[in-house]
Amino acid sequence: MSHQAVVTLILAGLVAIAFGLFWWVDTYSDRIFAKRFRTRFPEKTLSYTAEQLGGLVTSDLRMKYVCPILFPLDLIVMLALAGAMGAASSYWLVQTYPSAAWLGLLVPAVYLLSDLIEDCLLAWLLLRGDPKAAARSVSTLKAITTIKLAGISAAVVVTVLSLLVWLLRSPPPITIA
Repeated sequence: MSHQAVVTLILAGLVAIAFGLFWWVDTYSDRIFAKRFRTRFPEKTLSYTAEQLGGLVTSDLRMKYVCPILFPLDLIVMLALAGAMGAASSYWLVQTYPSAAWLGLLVPAVYLLSDLIEDCLLAWLLLRGDPKAAARSVSTLKAITTIKLAGISAAVVVTVLSLLVWLLRSPPPITIA
C-alpha cells in the first residue's frame, strides 16, 4: 500500500471517528434533554421562539447544558470535526489542486469559529439565566447557528469532494502484488 493510501485511510478514519463522537454526544445530550425539551433546539434548528429560549435559560437543565454538554463535550466534537475534515480535505487537495488547499482549511475553520461563538453565547445566556436577555439574543443566536450549519455542511461537501477528486485523479492507491 502506498504512503498516500495509508495517509488517506488514517485521515478517513479520523473523520469517521469525529462523526462517531458527534453522534455519541448528540445521543447523550438528547437523553438529558428528553426530560424537559425535545432536543437541544438552539444548536439544531432555527424554528424556536424567544419564549422557548427563555424557558431553556431558566430551566433546571441550564447548568447541565453548559457543563458537560457545551463545555467540554461540544468543544471536543467541534475541534475533532473541524480538525479531521480540515486535515483530510487539505491533504487531498494538496495532492490534486495545490492552489485550492486553503479551501480545505478555511471551510472547517468557519464552522469551528461559528460553533465556538454559538456555544459561548449560549453558555453566557444559560449562566445568566435571564429570559429577557435570551429574547433579545434570539436573532443573533439564529444567525450564528445559520452560519454554523452552512459551515458544517460546506465542510462535509469539501471533504467528500476532495476525497473523490483525489481518488479519481490519483493512480490506484492500493496495489496488490
